[in-house]
Amino acid sequence: AGFRVSVLEAGSVPGGRVGERKVRGIRFNAGARLIYAFSKPFNRLLGEIGLAADLVPVRRLSAQCAGEKESWTVELMPGLRSLLTPGLPAAERFRLVSFALATLPARGRADPDDAASVAGADEVTLSEYIRAHLGREVLARMVEPIFRGTRSWNPEQVSAAFFASTAPHLVGRDTVHVFKGGMGRLPQALAAGLTVECGACVEAAETPESGPCRVHVRGRGGPTIHEADIVVCATEGSLAAGIFPNLPEQERSFLAKVRYNSLGIVHYQLDRQVGPEMKFFAREAAGMVSTWQQVPGDEVAGQAPQLYAQLSPEATEAARELGITDRLDELVGRRVRELYPDLDAHCIDRHSQWIERMLPVFYPGYASAMAAFRNRQSAERRKVYFCGDYLAQALVTGAAASGERAAQDIIRHWGGS
Repeated sequence: AGFRVSVLEAGSVPGGRVGERKVRGIRFNAGARLIYAFSKPFNRLLGEIGLAADLVPVRRLSAQCAGEKESWTVELMPGLRSLLTPGLPAAERFRLVSFALATLPARGRADPDDAASVAGADEVTLSEYIRAHLGREVLARMVEPIFRGTRSWNPEQVSAAFFASTAPHLVGRDTVHVFKGGMGRLPQALAAGLTVECGACVEAAETPESGPCRVHVRGRGGPTIHEADIVVCATEGSLAAGIFPNLPEQERSFLAKVRYNSLGIVHYQLDRQVGPEMKFFAREAAGMVSTWQQVPGDEVAGQAPQLYAQLSPEATEAARELGITDRLDELVGRRVRELYPDLDAHCIDRHSQWIERMLPVFYPGYASAMAAFRNRQSAERRKVYFCGDYLAQALVTGAAASGERAAQDIIRHWGGS
Protein backbone atom coordinates (compact mmCIF):
# COMPACT_ATOMS: atom_id res chain seq x y z
CA ALA A 1 0.00 0.00 0.00
CA GLY A 2 2.97 2.33 -0.54
CA PHE A 3 4.64 1.91 2.85
CA ARG A 4 8.30 0.93 3.20
CA VAL A 5 8.49 -1.80 5.85
CA SER A 6 11.46 -3.15 7.80
CA VAL A 7 11.08 -6.20 10.04
CA LEU A 8 13.15 -6.51 13.21
CA GLU A 9 13.22 -10.20 14.17
CA ALA A 10 14.75 -11.27 17.47
CA GLY A 11 15.14 -14.87 16.32
CA SER A 12 17.67 -16.35 13.95
CA VAL A 13 14.95 -16.89 11.32
CA PRO A 14 11.55 -15.24 10.79
CA GLY A 15 8.46 -16.94 12.07
CA GLY A 16 8.54 -17.17 15.86
CA ARG A 17 6.13 -19.95 16.81
CA VAL A 18 5.57 -20.89 13.14
CA GLY A 19 8.28 -22.92 11.41
CA GLU A 20 10.63 -25.84 11.85
CA ARG A 21 13.75 -26.10 13.93
CA LYS A 22 16.58 -28.61 13.92
CA VAL A 23 18.91 -29.50 16.80
CA ARG A 24 21.63 -32.09 16.13
CA GLY A 25 19.45 -33.74 13.50
CA ILE A 26 16.29 -33.74 15.65
CA ARG A 27 13.52 -31.96 13.76
CA PHE A 28 10.47 -30.37 15.34
CA ASN A 29 7.95 -27.58 14.94
CA ALA A 30 8.51 -24.24 16.61
CA GLY A 31 4.89 -24.29 17.76
CA ALA A 32 2.06 -24.38 15.23
CA ARG A 33 1.53 -27.70 13.46
CA LEU A 34 -1.70 -27.40 11.46
CA ILE A 35 -3.65 -24.99 9.27
CA TYR A 36 -7.44 -24.96 9.39
CA ALA A 37 -9.26 -24.25 6.14
CA PHE A 38 -12.10 -22.22 7.65
CA SER A 39 -10.48 -18.76 7.40
CA LYS A 40 -11.43 -17.03 4.15
CA PRO A 41 -9.09 -14.03 4.71
CA PHE A 42 -6.19 -16.38 5.43
CA ASN A 43 -6.94 -18.39 2.30
CA ARG A 44 -6.86 -15.15 0.28
CA LEU A 45 -3.51 -14.32 1.87
CA LEU A 46 -2.10 -17.70 0.83
CA GLY A 47 -3.17 -16.94 -2.72
CA GLU A 48 -1.46 -13.55 -2.63
CA ILE A 49 1.86 -14.97 -1.44
CA GLY A 50 1.76 -18.03 -3.70
CA LEU A 51 1.21 -20.76 -1.10
CA ALA A 52 -2.36 -21.84 -1.85
CA ALA A 53 -1.18 -24.69 -4.07
CA ASP A 54 1.23 -25.89 -1.38
CA LEU A 55 -1.42 -26.87 1.15
CA VAL A 56 -1.43 -30.61 1.80
CA PRO A 57 -4.71 -32.01 3.16
CA VAL A 58 -4.77 -34.22 6.24
CA ARG A 59 -8.12 -35.98 6.46
CA ARG A 60 -9.97 -37.61 9.34
CA LEU A 61 -7.30 -36.77 11.88
CA SER A 62 -7.76 -38.78 15.05
CA ALA A 63 -5.84 -40.17 18.00
CA GLN A 64 -6.19 -42.90 20.56
CA CYS A 65 -7.08 -41.66 24.01
CA ALA A 66 -6.00 -43.77 26.96
CA GLY A 67 -7.96 -43.73 30.19
CA GLU A 68 -7.24 -45.60 33.39
CA LYS A 69 -8.95 -48.80 32.24
CA GLU A 70 -9.82 -48.39 28.56
CA SER A 71 -8.86 -46.65 25.34
CA TRP A 72 -10.99 -45.02 22.68
CA THR A 73 -10.63 -43.00 19.48
CA VAL A 74 -10.85 -39.22 19.67
CA GLU A 75 -11.82 -37.36 16.48
CA LEU A 76 -10.01 -34.03 16.19
CA MET A 77 -12.61 -32.90 13.64
CA PRO A 78 -16.06 -33.69 15.10
CA GLY A 79 -18.28 -35.76 12.84
CA LEU A 80 -20.56 -38.76 12.77
CA ARG A 81 -17.80 -41.02 14.06
CA SER A 82 -17.72 -38.94 17.24
CA LEU A 83 -21.07 -40.48 18.12
CA LEU A 84 -19.31 -43.83 18.46
CA THR A 85 -17.18 -42.60 21.37
CA PRO A 86 -17.61 -45.26 24.08
CA GLY A 87 -18.97 -44.31 27.46
CA LEU A 88 -21.34 -41.59 26.26
CA PRO A 89 -24.88 -41.85 27.66
CA ALA A 90 -27.62 -41.96 25.02
CA ALA A 91 -28.79 -38.51 26.12
CA GLU A 92 -25.36 -37.02 25.43
CA ARG A 93 -25.18 -38.64 21.99
CA PHE A 94 -28.53 -37.00 21.20
CA ARG A 95 -27.25 -33.67 22.53
CA LEU A 96 -24.20 -33.96 20.27
CA VAL A 97 -26.44 -34.25 17.21
CA SER A 98 -28.67 -31.41 18.36
CA PHE A 99 -25.70 -29.19 19.13
CA ALA A 100 -24.12 -29.87 15.74
CA LEU A 101 -27.32 -28.95 13.90
CA ALA A 102 -27.77 -25.83 16.03
CA THR A 103 -24.24 -24.59 15.34
CA LEU A 104 -24.53 -24.67 11.55
CA PRO A 105 -26.55 -21.41 11.32
CA ALA A 106 -23.96 -19.82 13.65
CA ARG A 107 -21.32 -19.96 10.92
CA GLY A 108 -22.45 -16.56 9.74
CA ARG A 109 -22.04 -15.00 13.20
CA ALA A 110 -19.11 -16.85 14.75
CA ASP A 111 -15.84 -15.70 13.21
CA PRO A 112 -13.22 -18.48 13.57
CA ASP A 113 -10.50 -15.81 13.44
CA ASP A 114 -11.99 -13.80 16.31
CA ALA A 115 -12.79 -15.19 19.75
CA ALA A 116 -14.67 -11.95 20.54
CA SER A 117 -17.33 -12.78 17.93
CA VAL A 118 -19.16 -15.02 20.45
CA ALA A 119 -19.58 -12.62 23.34
CA GLY A 120 -21.82 -14.85 25.46
CA ALA A 121 -19.33 -17.73 25.46
CA ASP A 122 -16.62 -15.44 26.79
CA GLU A 123 -18.24 -15.23 30.20
CA VAL A 124 -18.10 -18.94 31.11
CA THR A 125 -15.33 -21.51 31.25
CA LEU A 126 -15.09 -24.16 28.58
CA SER A 127 -15.83 -26.89 31.12
CA GLU A 128 -19.02 -25.12 32.25
CA TYR A 129 -20.09 -24.56 28.65
CA ILE A 130 -19.57 -28.19 27.58
CA ARG A 131 -21.29 -29.61 30.65
CA ALA A 132 -24.29 -27.32 30.04
CA HIS A 133 -24.59 -27.95 26.29
CA LEU A 134 -23.23 -31.47 25.80
CA GLY A 135 -22.68 -33.24 29.11
CA ARG A 136 -20.00 -34.41 31.50
CA GLU A 137 -18.87 -37.45 29.53
CA VAL A 138 -18.47 -35.45 26.31
CA LEU A 139 -16.23 -33.11 28.30
CA ALA A 140 -14.17 -35.94 29.83
CA ARG A 141 -13.92 -38.21 26.78
CA MET A 142 -13.90 -35.86 23.80
CA VAL A 143 -13.20 -32.22 24.60
CA GLU A 144 -10.76 -32.34 27.50
CA PRO A 145 -8.28 -34.82 25.95
CA ILE A 146 -8.08 -32.74 22.76
CA PHE A 147 -7.60 -29.41 24.51
CA ARG A 148 -5.01 -30.82 26.91
CA GLY A 149 -3.31 -32.83 24.17
CA THR A 150 -3.16 -30.24 21.40
CA ARG A 151 -3.20 -26.91 23.24
CA SER A 152 -2.10 -27.81 26.78
CA TRP A 153 -5.21 -26.04 28.12
CA ASN A 154 -7.32 -27.30 30.99
CA PRO A 155 -10.98 -26.57 30.16
CA GLU A 156 -11.68 -25.04 33.57
CA GLN A 157 -8.97 -22.41 32.97
CA VAL A 158 -10.10 -21.01 29.60
CA SER A 159 -13.31 -19.43 28.42
CA ALA A 160 -15.62 -21.11 25.93
CA ALA A 161 -14.92 -18.38 23.34
CA PHE A 162 -12.30 -20.36 21.39
CA PHE A 163 -14.53 -23.42 21.16
CA ALA A 164 -17.74 -21.52 20.37
CA SER A 165 -16.14 -19.45 17.61
CA THR A 166 -14.44 -22.38 15.86
CA ALA A 167 -16.80 -25.34 16.42
CA PRO A 168 -19.45 -24.21 13.90
CA HIS A 169 -16.76 -24.20 11.20
CA LEU A 170 -15.45 -27.66 12.12
CA VAL A 171 -18.70 -29.61 12.29
CA GLY A 172 -19.13 -31.79 9.23
CA ARG A 173 -15.62 -31.18 7.95
CA ASP A 174 -12.83 -33.70 8.13
CA THR A 175 -9.77 -31.94 6.70
CA VAL A 176 -6.93 -29.83 8.09
CA HIS A 177 -3.77 -28.86 6.23
CA VAL A 178 -0.01 -28.67 6.45
CA PHE A 179 2.36 -26.98 4.03
CA LYS A 180 4.38 -28.94 1.54
CA GLY A 181 7.91 -28.47 2.85
CA GLY A 182 6.80 -27.63 6.39
CA MET A 183 5.25 -24.78 8.36
CA GLY A 184 8.33 -22.65 7.75
CA ARG A 185 7.05 -22.03 4.22
CA LEU A 186 4.58 -19.48 5.60
CA PRO A 187 7.02 -17.02 7.26
CA GLN A 188 9.45 -17.49 4.38
CA ALA A 189 6.79 -16.45 1.88
CA LEU A 190 5.65 -13.52 4.03
CA ALA A 191 9.22 -12.29 4.41
CA ALA A 192 10.02 -12.45 0.68
CA GLY A 193 10.59 -8.95 -0.69
CA LEU A 194 10.80 -7.32 2.75
CA THR A 195 13.82 -6.03 4.60
CA VAL A 196 14.18 -8.51 7.47
CA GLU A 197 16.93 -8.12 10.07
CA CYS A 198 17.27 -11.30 12.14
CA GLY A 199 19.00 -11.41 15.51
CA ALA A 200 17.62 -7.93 16.19
CA CYS A 201 16.21 -7.76 19.71
CA VAL A 202 14.12 -4.63 20.28
CA GLU A 203 14.80 -3.34 23.78
CA ALA A 204 12.75 -0.11 23.68
CA ALA A 205 10.73 2.03 21.31
CA GLU A 206 10.16 5.75 21.71
CA THR A 207 6.95 6.96 20.04
CA PRO A 208 6.76 10.76 20.53
CA GLU A 209 3.72 12.73 19.40
CA SER A 210 5.85 14.59 16.87
CA GLY A 211 8.96 13.49 15.03
CA PRO A 212 10.09 9.98 14.19
CA CYS A 213 9.83 6.90 16.39
CA ARG A 214 13.19 5.65 17.68
CA VAL A 215 13.55 1.88 18.05
CA HIS A 216 16.49 0.72 20.15
CA VAL A 217 17.86 -2.61 18.95
CA ARG A 218 20.49 -4.95 20.34
CA GLY A 219 21.74 -6.81 17.28
CA ARG A 220 24.60 -8.94 16.14
CA GLY A 221 26.72 -5.89 15.43
CA GLY A 222 25.95 -4.16 18.70
CA PRO A 223 23.30 -1.59 19.69
CA THR A 224 21.63 0.46 16.96
CA ILE A 225 18.70 2.85 16.66
CA HIS A 226 16.15 2.64 13.85
CA GLU A 227 13.90 5.56 12.97
CA ALA A 228 10.40 5.14 11.55
CA ASP A 229 7.11 6.96 11.21
CA ILE A 230 5.10 4.05 12.65
CA VAL A 231 5.92 1.02 14.77
CA VAL A 232 3.96 -2.25 14.54
CA CYS A 233 4.51 -4.41 17.62
CA ALA A 234 4.06 -8.11 16.84
CA THR A 235 5.73 -9.58 19.91
CA GLU A 236 3.80 -11.71 22.38
CA GLY A 237 1.35 -9.50 24.21
CA SER A 238 2.78 -10.12 27.67
CA LEU A 239 6.12 -8.67 26.51
CA ALA A 240 4.74 -5.74 24.54
CA ALA A 241 4.25 -3.20 27.32
CA GLY A 242 7.89 -3.49 28.40
CA ILE A 243 9.06 -2.15 25.04
CA PHE A 244 7.12 1.14 25.20
CA PRO A 245 7.86 3.44 28.16
CA ASN A 246 5.09 5.94 27.40
CA LEU A 247 2.03 3.80 26.76
CA PRO A 248 -1.32 5.21 27.94
CA GLU A 249 -2.40 3.58 31.19
CA GLN A 250 -5.49 2.03 29.62
CA GLU A 251 -3.36 0.15 27.08
CA ARG A 252 -0.73 -0.82 29.64
CA SER A 253 -3.47 -2.16 31.90
CA PHE A 254 -4.85 -4.42 29.17
CA LEU A 255 -1.43 -5.76 28.15
CA ALA A 256 -0.72 -6.58 31.80
CA LYS A 257 -3.70 -8.98 31.67
CA VAL A 258 -2.42 -10.96 28.67
CA ARG A 259 -1.50 -14.50 29.71
CA TYR A 260 0.17 -17.36 27.88
CA ASN A 261 0.52 -21.02 28.66
CA SER A 262 3.86 -22.75 28.34
CA LEU A 263 4.60 -26.00 26.54
CA GLY A 264 7.26 -28.60 27.18
CA ILE A 265 8.14 -31.42 24.78
CA VAL A 266 10.91 -34.01 24.76
CA HIS A 267 11.99 -35.25 21.33
CA TYR A 268 13.88 -38.56 21.16
CA GLN A 269 15.88 -39.59 18.10
CA LEU A 270 16.07 -43.35 17.48
CA ASP A 271 18.36 -45.62 15.50
CA ARG A 272 15.54 -47.93 14.35
CA GLN A 273 12.26 -47.45 12.55
CA VAL A 274 8.95 -47.00 14.38
CA GLY A 275 5.36 -47.20 13.22
CA PRO A 276 3.18 -44.06 13.26
CA GLU A 277 1.20 -43.52 16.42
CA MET A 278 -0.49 -40.61 18.18
CA LYS A 279 -2.03 -40.95 21.60
CA PHE A 280 -3.71 -38.60 24.06
CA PHE A 281 -4.24 -39.37 27.72
CA ALA A 282 -7.33 -38.67 29.76
CA ARG A 283 -6.54 -36.48 32.72
CA GLU A 284 -6.75 -39.27 35.28
CA ALA A 285 -4.30 -41.39 33.25
CA ALA A 286 -1.95 -38.68 32.00
CA GLY A 287 0.65 -38.37 34.71
CA MET A 288 3.53 -36.43 33.19
CA VAL A 289 2.62 -36.93 29.50
CA SER A 290 -0.57 -35.68 27.81
CA THR A 291 0.42 -36.42 24.18
CA TRP A 292 2.56 -39.22 22.79
CA GLN A 293 3.63 -39.59 19.19
CA GLN A 294 5.83 -41.95 17.19
CA VAL A 295 7.16 -40.37 13.99
CA PRO A 296 8.54 -42.82 11.39
CA GLY A 297 11.86 -42.00 9.77
CA ASP A 298 12.03 -40.89 6.14
CA GLU A 299 15.34 -41.55 4.40
CA VAL A 300 14.40 -39.45 1.37
CA ALA A 301 13.69 -36.41 3.56
CA GLY A 302 16.64 -37.16 5.84
CA GLN A 303 14.32 -37.59 8.81
CA ALA A 304 15.37 -40.04 11.53
CA PRO A 305 12.70 -41.92 13.53
CA GLN A 306 11.60 -39.87 16.52
CA LEU A 307 9.43 -40.05 19.61
CA TYR A 308 7.44 -37.06 20.86
CA ALA A 309 6.44 -36.72 24.52
CA GLN A 310 4.45 -33.59 25.38
CA LEU A 311 4.22 -32.70 29.04
CA SER A 312 0.81 -32.48 30.67
CA PRO A 313 -0.19 -29.02 31.96
CA GLU A 314 0.60 -30.21 35.49
CA ALA A 315 4.04 -31.48 34.49
CA THR A 316 4.72 -28.18 32.71
CA GLU A 317 4.10 -26.28 35.92
CA ALA A 318 6.29 -28.72 37.83
CA ALA A 319 9.13 -28.22 35.34
CA ARG A 320 9.02 -24.47 35.87
CA GLU A 321 8.87 -24.74 39.65
CA LEU A 322 11.80 -27.19 39.69
CA GLY A 323 13.84 -25.08 37.26
CA ILE A 324 14.42 -28.00 34.85
CA THR A 325 12.86 -26.60 31.67
CA ASP A 326 16.05 -27.60 29.83
CA ARG A 327 16.01 -31.12 31.29
CA LEU A 328 12.43 -32.23 30.79
CA ASP A 329 13.45 -35.87 30.37
CA GLU A 330 13.96 -35.95 34.14
CA LEU A 331 10.18 -35.57 34.49
CA VAL A 332 8.87 -37.71 31.63
CA GLY A 333 11.62 -40.32 31.21
CA ARG A 334 9.97 -42.96 33.37
CA ARG A 335 6.65 -42.58 31.57
CA VAL A 336 8.35 -42.67 28.16
CA ARG A 337 10.04 -45.96 29.05
CA GLU A 338 6.63 -47.40 29.89
CA LEU A 339 5.35 -46.33 26.48
CA TYR A 340 8.51 -47.38 24.62
CA PRO A 341 10.39 -50.00 26.68
CA ASP A 342 13.36 -50.15 24.27
CA LEU A 343 14.20 -46.46 24.72
CA ASP A 344 17.60 -46.97 26.34
CA ALA A 345 18.70 -49.44 23.68
CA HIS A 346 17.70 -47.31 20.68
CA CYS A 347 17.70 -43.64 21.72
CA ILE A 348 20.74 -41.89 20.22
CA ASP A 349 19.84 -38.32 21.20
CA ARG A 350 17.15 -36.26 22.90
CA HIS A 351 16.15 -32.61 23.02
CA SER A 352 14.00 -30.69 25.51
CA GLN A 353 11.87 -28.08 23.75
CA TRP A 354 10.48 -25.41 26.04
CA ILE A 355 8.12 -22.76 24.66
CA GLU A 356 7.63 -20.22 27.43
CA ARG A 357 4.75 -18.43 25.68
CA MET A 358 3.02 -20.96 23.47
CA LEU A 359 -0.59 -19.79 23.20
CA PRO A 360 -2.53 -16.83 24.57
CA VAL A 361 -4.97 -17.97 27.24
CA PHE A 362 -8.48 -16.68 26.55
CA TYR A 363 -9.75 -16.85 30.12
CA PRO A 364 -13.33 -15.76 30.98
CA GLY A 365 -13.82 -12.07 30.22
CA TYR A 366 -10.62 -11.72 28.21
CA ALA A 367 -12.21 -11.58 24.74
CA SER A 368 -14.38 -8.59 25.61
CA ALA A 369 -11.37 -6.71 27.01
CA MET A 370 -9.45 -7.65 23.85
CA ALA A 371 -12.21 -6.28 21.63
CA ALA A 372 -12.25 -2.98 23.55
CA PHE A 373 -8.47 -2.66 23.12
CA ARG A 374 -8.74 -3.29 19.38
CA ASN A 375 -11.54 -0.76 19.02
CA ARG A 376 -9.46 1.92 20.72
CA GLN A 377 -6.57 1.11 18.38
CA SER A 378 -8.80 1.37 15.32
CA ALA A 379 -10.45 4.60 16.43
CA GLU A 380 -7.67 7.11 15.76
CA ARG A 381 -4.27 7.63 14.21
CA ARG A 382 -1.32 6.67 16.39
CA LYS A 383 2.39 5.90 16.27
CA VAL A 384 2.28 2.30 17.50
CA TYR A 385 -0.09 -0.52 16.49
CA PHE A 386 -0.26 -3.92 18.17
CA CYS A 387 -1.08 -7.25 16.53
CA GLY A 388 -0.79 -10.94 17.29
CA ASP A 389 -2.83 -14.02 18.11
CA TYR A 390 -3.60 -12.58 21.54
CA LEU A 391 -5.68 -9.88 19.78
CA ALA A 392 -7.83 -12.22 17.70
CA GLN A 393 -7.69 -16.01 18.07
CA ALA A 394 -5.15 -18.51 19.39
CA LEU A 395 -4.45 -19.89 15.90
CA VAL A 396 -2.16 -19.06 12.99
CA THR A 397 -5.21 -17.77 11.14
CA GLY A 398 -6.08 -15.55 14.10
CA ALA A 399 -2.59 -14.06 14.17
CA ALA A 400 -2.84 -13.32 10.45
CA ALA A 401 -6.29 -11.74 10.92
CA SER A 402 -4.89 -9.48 13.63
CA GLY A 403 -2.05 -8.39 11.37
CA GLU A 404 -4.49 -7.63 8.57
CA ARG A 405 -6.65 -5.57 10.93
CA ALA A 406 -3.63 -3.54 12.05
CA ALA A 407 -2.61 -3.01 8.41
CA GLN A 408 -6.09 -1.74 7.54
CA ASP A 409 -5.97 0.65 10.50
CA ILE A 410 -2.61 2.01 9.34
CA ILE A 411 -3.79 2.47 5.75
CA ARG A 412 -6.94 4.25 6.94
CA HIS A 413 -5.07 6.46 9.41
CA TRP A 414 -1.88 7.16 7.46
CA GLY A 415 -2.55 6.25 3.83
CA GLY A 416 -2.96 9.85 2.66
CA SER A 417 0.10 11.14 4.49
